[in-house]
Amino acid sequence: MKAEIIIDCKDPEIIIKSIKPDMDVNGKFDVELKKEKNALKLVVESKDMSGLLAAINSYLKMIKTLKELEEM
Repeated sequence: MKAEIIIDCKDPEIIIKSIKPDMDVNGKFDVELKKEKNALKLVVESKDMSGLLAAINSYLKMIKTLKELEEM
């Protein structure tokens, strides 16, 4: 299973650098963050739906928090 989510943000590179240290290999899912023009692309792959949803929820929460800090 695979999900791709595009998130608008001012500086996607800062968000990628901030999250990169927390992107560990756990075997339950794979996550990739890509910089696009004024957006961040989150790509999540998992063997099952629970892993996919867990990764999406975790990373979206981190991205949301970082976007809020960016706007301050």
